Amino acid sequence: MKNLTYKIQDWFEHPDFGIIVSIANPKLDQLSKDEIKDLVGDCIAILDAETQRERWIQVSQVEVSTSIIDKKNVNICLGNSIKLSEIKPSSSIILNLKLKNIEAIPNTLI
Repeated sequence: MKNLTYKIQDWFEHPDFGIIVSIANPKLDQLSKDEIKDLVGDCIAILDAETQRERWIQVSQVEVSTSIIDKKNVNICLGNSIKLSEIKPSSSIILNLKLKNIEAIPNTLI
């Protein structure tokens, strides 16, 4: 199974939902909200930029919003399974590629 890696654009802690990480990428703009949610799936990995270590974390919720210029923003709720301090600047997330028909997204760090 292929993996996709995306740079984390933002990360923050919400009092009700725990840790939320956000990604945005032009390749995701081509997909529907349901395709993006399927792509994220139930589990993602945080890839530490310094050590290149992966930490797999359960996803509790995915929200996809579309801006007025038709750009997708993906917010992934991780709950309390990770601490805010464990996400370093320039870290990335790794998604498992479940949708085999999505070949337009490269298997590279974006």
